[in-house]
Amino acid sequence: MTFSEFEPPMDHIFGDMDDPKNTSAWLIARHQGVHHYNIKFPANPTPGGEVCLKVTCSVDQPVESVHLWYTTDEWAQQEERQFAKAKLVWRTDLWSYLQEWEITLPVQPAGTMLRYKIAARLQGSLQMAFADNQARTFEKGTHFSIYYGESSPPKWVEDAIVYQIFVDRFKPAGEDPWIESGDLCKAFGGSLQGVTEKLPYIKAMGFNAIWLTPIFVSPSHHGYDSSDYYKINPKFGTMDDFLELIDTAHFLQIRVILDFVANHCSNEHSFFKDAVNNHNSQYHDYFVWKDWPNYESFYNVRSMPKVNLAYGSPAREYMLNCAKYWLEKGVDGFRLDYAHGPEQDFWIDFRHVCETVNPDCWTFGEVVQPADIQASFAGGLMGTLDFVLCQALRSTFAQGKWSLAKFAAFLQAHFSYFSKSFNLPAFLDNHDMNRFIYAANHNEKLLKLALLVLYVLPGPPILYNGTEIPLSQRRSIHARDAQGFDEARLPMTWDLEKSFQFTEYLARLAEIRQKYPQLRQAEWTVNAFDEKKDMLVLSLGDSQDFMLLINRSPKEHQLLIQNPEYLSYQDLVDHTTYPNRNDELQINLPAQTGILLSAKNCTG
Repeated sequence: MTFSEFEPPMDHIFGDMDDPKNTSAWLIARHQGVHHYNIKFPANPTPGGEVCLKVTCSVDQPVESVHLWYTTDEWAQQEERQFAKAKLVWRTDLWSYLQEWEITLPVQPAGTMLRYKIAARLQGSLQMAFADNQARTFEKGTHFSIYYGESSPPKWVEDAIVYQIFVDRFKPAGEDPWIESGDLCKAFGGSLQGVTEKLPYIKAMGFNAIWLTPIFVSPSHHGYDSSDYYKINPKFGTMDDFLELIDTAHFLQIRVILDFVANHCSNEHSFFKDAVNNHNSQYHDYFVWKDWPNYESFYNVRSMPKVNLAYGSPAREYMLNCAKYWLEKGVDGFRLDYAHGPEQDFWIDFRHVCETVNPDCWTFGEVVQPADIQASFAGGLMGTLDFVLCQALRSTFAQGKWSLAKFAAFLQAHFSYFSKSFNLPAFLDNHDMNRFIYAANHNEKLLKLALLVLYVLPGPPILYNGTEIPLSQRRSIHARDAQGFDEARLPMTWDLEKSFQFTEYLARLAEIRQKYPQLRQAEWTVNAFDEKKDMLVLSLGDSQDFMLLINRSPKEHQLLIQNPEYLSYQDLVDHTTYPNRNDELQINLPAQTGILLSAKNCTG
């Protein structure tokens, strides 16, 4: 079946934001008023270096001046400075002018935590409008922060290959069977002991880190609504089970990353129950109230009240202490759920606290937003999950919506856009979207092709458990009769004989990624492409030391590479050698496959 014959399921990775009909309205709303959005140059400030802050004002209200207040001693003292008017730009997509303002901060030494607020003074008035929440008072204005310290993730992250585990659906303990249930929204019996038992299996596929979905006490099977951040969910096991998992993983040189949900909690959390029933509760300021007892919640889900993580809130201190607690238990990092929910300066504090406890801690956020918003988290988060690349990989290899030429151009732009010190963990799917294999109409060749591409790109690869089987699903998460995201969370099947082909393939890809770090340190450039045959040849950098050959078509094609630089090349996956004959490489590429070639003198 060709792409034209298969109607892929809708992805909606970014909701409907990437639909041009909706993008315009979103942009117009985003640019109303006074905005900073954490835009600074450089994105990752360093000690002793200048930092330029940028503010944009819409012209729907006349602005007289823009002001900066900053402190380096937690507001014991503060200084005020005035922005300089910069460019006036016209935005056709907004059908409006935008006035830009800029200011350069004083140089700061290492270890400085600089806090600041920004506001515009309106013409003919003493009234101020604070960026980004448009508050009218200093106390309620958005807080921003910069920490002048190390800007890069830990060294081990460069070699990280991560296996994501949805704990409830991974493996029960020992020989325990799955809990039989036709309801995907209920618990299936996965456990921490089950994870520990399978660590050698995970290691054998080349993974050196695991990401566990939330394991704290929670009323749900997924755990993204914790009711106690200091205790292990008894459905998954005990603290001793968790410590055994940590010890075993570290013995096998596998890092352990926990999913951490700071933005919201469960309405069964004892703090919330006290606060919602008692206006004078000591926990009142832990949550965000509209008009007590009415409260804000995650996407208006009443069972997930929003936590007040604003600067100075006791809930901020509580969450930071929770992170410290788990790091002291031996955790190596955090995947930060819904990271664009709290104000960004919360993540400045979070990262600083984590690095104080464990300088080798890795923090990366779930920011399902456009590339510019993801990039704005630099300096707080060490990186963000690469949802933009995920969409590109799925559009190209699962759904065939993108041409290979468009994909190649995207790669060059994408990895040039982000700072090299900003980490972009890469993935094909996760627990909140249709699995790649389902989106690709169960085409295992396309899955293997996409995995090959994933493993030679800069960001640390993350594979969702079950990809290696490959585990699919019954129906789209968007189907009318679906059980939502849980359609993509079916329990693992442990028929290892069936999955042998993929586990061996993943182990080989991991071996290649570790042996040839230059594959993820240089940019892939287009050597040749053939739209009719649906083929693409990429070279690493300006040389032909490494070449990635892609045939996405449902037919085998012969590929001729003229004037190759070396006498012979080797397929790094299956070790086939291709000689240079008469200044020409002749390669038969099977349907929907890829080949990673290395010049023989580069293979080591």
